[in-house]
Amino acid sequence: MKAQTWSELFADYQYPLYRYLFRMCGSREVAEELLQETFYRAILSLSIQDARQVRAWLYKVARNLYVDWLRRQTSEQKMLENIKRLIPAASHTYLPEVALRQKEDKEKVEWIMQQLPERMRTILYLREIEDFSYQELGATLDLSLDQVKVTLYRARERFREWEARAEGGKRDGR
Repeated sequence: MKAQTWSELFADYQYPLYRYLFRMCGSREVAEELLQETFYRAILSLSIQDARQVRAWLYKVARNLYVDWLRRQTSEQKMLENIKRLIPAASHTYLPEVALRQKEDKEKVEWIMQQLPERMRTILYLREIEDFSYQELGATLDLSLDQVKVTLYRARERFREWEARAEGGKRDGR
């Protein structure tokens, strides 16, 4: 690929990939490191011309780097602590009641997402926050279209189960 193409590719995907990595790992430094490694690997081996395939490929590499980083962590508990941010920041509002409800909703969603296995967190994040198509999810996660549908369905169901538990006050001591 040409240098200009790399610049365009970086400009197009730098911030979405950084947001994804930051929301998955909860650390600016780690997200920046994983982002840098993602683009480094793209420069070494990417020759895909279709923009939709480039997007899926970049997210696949970023996800794999994140999973590798996660495996290096010492325990499942540490992994859950590192996943801090999932949903975009709430809009700025000056009504205290609305701000409080938004904060509580955000905390609830973050807590629920922490209860889900990594693959379910990833597929929900990419579909609901990054608006990935089913085909892009399949390419990113190495899943067939049917596997994407089943995994997404199961992730949504598991999310709803944890949401019901949270509503019922069964948040493991919270």
